[in-house]
Amino acid sequence: MIQAQIGDQTIRYDRESTAAVYKTIERGDAEECGCIFCKNFALQRDRAYPASFKALLEQLGIDPHKEGEVFECGPVTDGCHLYGGWFYFIGEMVAAGERTNSDPETHDFESFFTTSHPSAPEFGDGPLLAIEFATHVKWVLSEAADEGRRPAIRPQ
Repeated sequence: MIQAQIGDQTIRYDRESTAAVYKTIERGDAEECGCIFCKNFALQRDRAYPASFKALLEQLGIDPHKEGEVFECGPVTDGCHLYGGWFYFIGEMVAAGERTNSDPETHDFESFFTTSHPSAPEFGDGPLLAIEFATHVKWVLSEAADEGRRPAIRPQ
């Protein structure tokens, strides 16, 4: 494994093994889910990630079109919605640090490495880390975002 320090976090990663797993994954979570929030994200995925984050994904062997999970949190400013998600890779945490890495190219993108994430069965039982991200994404679909929201369940 290769050791790297990103921000104040230190990780070890296996680029070749991670890339091999991604070759077996047909498509990312946004396509698998297909809800309007994921459709909105998938349409803009290439603009959602800054160049420095895409370079980091490449360094780790991660396909930027195959998020392990994507979720929408709700509207924020300028017609955007807050999205988050995870990418998985074969690796180990050496030093957790303060965790948040802000991207200098944009005020609305953050990421950090974490050992706490949803399961990723494609990666088996070996050492697994995730990059969790949060970003703002414009709403571009003709359907209103509220059309995709489920009503709250009210107690009887």
